Order: sequence, then structure tokens, then C-alpha cells
Amino acid sequence: MRDAREGMQRNAGAAATAAALIFAAMLILGGLLLVRIGITDIMSYVQAQVNIKVYVDPAIDTREVARILESKSFVKSVDIEKKEQLLERLRVFFQGKEYLLNAFKDSAIPDAVTIKLSDNNSIEQIVKELRTMKGIAEVVYPQQLAETVVKWSEQGKRYGVILLTVCTAIAFVTVYMAINLALYQRQKEIRVKLLLGAKPTHVRGQFLLEGGLIGLIGSLIASATIYMGYAYMLFPLERYYPYIFHFPVSQVYSLMAVLLAVGTLVGLAASYVSTMKLIKDA
Repeated sequence: MRDAREGMQRNAGAAATAAALIFAAMLILGGLLLVRIGITDIMSYVQAQVNIKVYVDPAIDTREVARILESKSFVKSVDIEKKEQLLERLRVFFQGKEYLLNAFKDSAIPDAVTIKLSDNNSIEQIVKELRTMKGIAEVVYPQQLAETVVKWSEQGKRYGVILLTVCTAIAFVTVYMAINLALYQRQKEIRVKLLLGAKPTHVRGQFLLEGGLIGLIGSLIASATIYMGYAYMLFPLERYYPYIFHFPVSQVYSLMAVLLAVGTLVGLAASYVSTMKLIKDA
């Protein structure tokens, strides 16, 4: 421990740079995993809401439209939604701004019929057919939203993985160079230890500890940053939209543990690779 501390102090600049790069890589990894959790929650909510909502012309009897729709082969069930029910569902979006909600009460909001389909795969064709039916003013469905979310999440994941790979590789090389520098500076010290009977594994352990500490420090800062992001951003988001987002604190703690483990392993692996040849030659 003493030798590892002294080694890090001798190469403080290289050690700090390596720790900063591991911090960046682990922060990207943690961010990607958190975004993945959020995207999963959004997709689950959207999939649960993949129903077609048909707004009925006020001049047409809503119950009659619902009866006709229910007789269609592609319809699993129908549910009539009155104006009052819609306003009650919208109440959650107007918390603290009830005066805005009251403005909708006097508006001419049409009744709606919510349709659950037997097969969601043919939703586009069904929507086209519904829009041609007499008495239907508008057809709304969330499939386009789902497709947009999936598209954005796939692009974010693709570029995020590339950025993570680059940062991890740079962090690995930086730790490798920092340990190499420490090895070159202490070649005589290493040879003396080996001549006095120290085993190569014991000498290597000192440098593995240095690399592990560098990785631990970088990933520890990244874990703390991820927790702050959860406390100040994700937790309030979950509180305001509990029906969409779910970020269990146990899941965040598990994510932090993963970051600590991965960051430390990156430092250990880079140190091990760096010490293999030099200690053997010594």
C-alpha cells in the first residue's frame, strides 16, 4: 500500500489523467444504462397505451358508433370515454394549474371511443379504414410515438456504445502508460526486491494495486455523479410521472456497484498487461 501510494504520488499527473478518463468512460456507461431504464419505462407505457382512440362527430350517437366498431373482426373491445372522463384523466398534467383545466370544461370536446385491437401488427391499415367511416371526426393512435422513441433510443445506444468503447480504450491505454512510467522509474528498485527474494507476483501486486486504485477512484467519482443525477433529476421525474417512470433506488445502487467493479477491472487489466514483460525482464 505504501509503495502504491508513493508510485501514484510520483506520477500524479498520469494517474489523475487516467482516473479522469475512467471517470468519463464509467459516466457514459452509467448514463447509457439509466437511459435504457427510462426508455424501457416509456416503451412499456406506450405499449400499454397502444389503443386507437376514435373521436366521434358530435352530431352522431357515440353508443351507436361504439356498437358498430365492436362488431368489427379486428376489434377486441371498445370503451366509451365521455368529456368528463377525459378531463379527469388530464387532471394529473395540470397539477398546480387547475385554472387551465377549467378552461377545457366549456370547450366542445367530442366523445371518444377507445378501441383495443385483436392484432396490433395491422394497426396502420385499420387506422386508414376507420378514417373513412362516417361519423368519425378523428383517429388518434400512439404508434408513431413508439416508433420515434425506438428510433431515437437505437441511435443514442449506437453512438453511446461507440463513445463508451473509445473512452474505455483511451482509459486503458492511459493506465497502461502510467504504470509503464512507474515501472521504468523504479527498475532498480524492482530488481533489488527480486534479488532479495521477493516473488514477481508480490512486486506485480504493488502495480496492480496502483492501477486498481486509479480505476476505483475514477469509477467512484462516476458513481457519485450518477447518484446525484438520480437524486436531482430522475427522482423528481419519477415523482411527477409515477405512471411512466420507475427508478428503484436499489437499481441505482446496483448500477453504482457495477460501475465500481468495471472501472476497477479496467485499471487492474491495464496494470497487469503493463507489468507482464517489464517484471519478467527485470
